[in-house]
Amino acid sequence: MGILAMAAIPLVQVTTEANRNAASLELRLLARTVAENEMTRAMASGQVLDAGIATGEETQLGRRFIWTRTTSRAQIGQLQTLTIEVRPSESEQVLASLESLKYIPQTLSGSESSPNPPAGDEE
Repeated sequence: MGILAMAAIPLVQVTTEANRNAASLELRLLARTVAENEMTRAMASGQVLDAGIATGEETQLGRRFIWTRTTSRAQIGQLQTLTIEVRPSESEQVLASLESLKYIPQTLSGSESSPNPPAGDEE
């Protein structure tokens, strides 16, 4: 009986560790979802974002996360760097981080009109 009990202890430890890892993976997956949501909002904006740091809060499956977006300075026609980090509201540990480049093209004057005909087509 004692041998059986000694063999069961490592099994319980492995099971406990597996449950702990599953909870950690779930938390990281939710943080990644928050990061992707915020990156999508930032990329979908048709304007150059203000340079600096912006923060916000989002809830996923009842858990609160804090996101921080760091944006580089840019103007229309330039690339802008976006970095988003997400952490649980009760911790300082960053669980998810995304980085991307955003480009807002310059609108070309007269692009609504038809292009000029090629030279030499005049009669």
